[in-house]
Amino acid sequence: MERRAAGVARCRTRGRTGMIRLNRAAERAEGHRHRRLLAPAAIVAAALLAGCTTHPPPDAGSVSAGHVLSVGFSNLSQRYIEPVRPETLALVGLNGLAQISPGLGVARQDSNVTITLNGVRIGQHPAPGDDDVHGWARLAAAALENARRAAPAVRDTGIEEIYRTVFRGALTGLDRYSRYATPEATRRSRASRDGFGGLGITIDQDDGTTVITRVHEGTPAAAAGLKVDDRITHVDSRPIHALPLADVVTLLRGPVEDAVKLTLERDGRPAPFTASVTRAHIVVPTVHARREGGMLNIKLSGFNQGTASALRRALAEAEREMGAELKGIILDLRGNPGGLLDQAVAVADMFISRGRIISTKGRHPDSDQIFDATPGELAAGRPLAVLVNGRSASAAEIVAVALRDAGRAVIIGSTSFGKGTVQTIIPMPNGGEMILTWARIHAPSGQTLDHQGVVPALCTAGEEKRVAALIAALEAAHAAHLPLAGKTYRPQKGTPHFSKADRGACPPSPAEGAADLRAARLLLGDTALYAQAVTGAASIARR
Repeated sequence: MERRAAGVARCRTRGRTGMIRLNRAAERAEGHRHRRLLAPAAIVAAALLAGCTTHPPPDAGSVSAGHVLSVGFSNLSQRYIEPVRPETLALVGLNGLAQISPGLGVARQDSNVTITLNGVRIGQHPAPGDDDVHGWARLAAAALENARRAAPAVRDTGIEEIYRTVFRGALTGLDRYSRYATPEATRRSRASRDGFGGLGITIDQDDGTTVITRVHEGTPAAAAGLKVDDRITHVDSRPIHALPLADVVTLLRGPVEDAVKLTLERDGRPAPFTASVTRAHIVVPTVHARREGGMLNIKLSGFNQGTASALRRALAEAEREMGAELKGIILDLRGNPGGLLDQAVAVADMFISRGRIISTKGRHPDSDQIFDATPGELAAGRPLAVLVNGRSASAAEIVAVALRDAGRAVIIGSTSFGKGTVQTIIPMPNGGEMILTWARIHAPSGQTLDHQGVVPALCTAGEEKRVAALIAALEAAHAAHLPLAGKTYRPQKGTPHFSKADRGACPPSPAEGAADLRAARLLLGDTALYAQAVTGAASIARR
């Protein structure tokens, strides 16, 4: 399992302990080294202008269908969180081809597998053994060839669409997070996770005109003097007016250290002008910090390769520049859909000096992982509040529950989404990816997050009267009357730290209301109130 060097939490796998080392280049093997992803959906910032810096994927036509199917089926059989039969994967996947050519069917009849088109047999093959993954992959490839010869619709369909259809069928009936990604989707996803070669701007379009809506700090675009509201008219002398946004992004993509010439228009300048911008490796910003009234408010929008290092910098700068004036930290995870597991662990480790951060358990031996904090923490002793809502999921929930169970933070907001599984990302030989659910997340308390979520200690969801009473209690500094919602701890039960009653009393909400920040500032500004709330969310992580 991968970790950034910025985080130093330790991971124990099957009884062995060692530092978790991050090696992004190691992803190129066919399923021998995998990424760990925690997100309900890919975190994609498609308008951030960049191109993937990884090597181009192999030509899909140069890789045999048997090889692609074998890698996919074998990893599904070995790594998926629940047992799956190779026969089921092959037959259900092949029957998905009926979406391309209605009337196409595949069925097992005794010791043979028969392929039919409109009731007429077009192929028959001996059924492999029940556990013969590669045999079933070879059979599926042979059945595809039968279908391509007999069915014009299949023959005229590109191989990538066929892979997508077969794998989508094979994954039918599994959980909603397991999926196959085409090479194109994989390039976009990797760019979001790991960064890419680009300019460092965000664009939009207005009546066919491409407009810069954001220039990111410390990027080539900022160094070149590009500004918000600049209008891009040409890329390398090619006019781009009325081009689709995706096509404009494609033109702006390119290898790191290559230059692109932009022609721009700017209000106040009488004529268009050109700017040469040299592409650099850019990671989508996920950390946004601001200071207000002695509080450091840090918004985390996701967890990608740069999250932990950016957060570390923000905390260090605040400590250095604010000193004793820093009264508390608000970690805002509302709307955060998750991301990379190693980054979530690294973020939690910044605030915890000992004890369990998280553990994962699955069917494959390598999915059983234990992540413990290491000595030393940033912002030691600073009061900490974590904001969550119904759109805080996965990696965001890991951070929230780890800090709660360690007694390090007070959770404020509404109950989180409740995605408690880990996906492993398997590089496919055709340049695509197979994203498979392979482990469940367990909080230090033992709680599994899936379908449960993290119930906040201070609930700002629900009736306005209750929220008003909470704010009033905080304003009056009535610690004894502080209504703590998620405080029912059951370490002896099967689901400690969770009850349906608590979740029902503070239901998930997508809102990011002002009451969340108001409650956090009032709580962190009063030592007694904070002590009462954080004690109410007392640690059982070290028991």
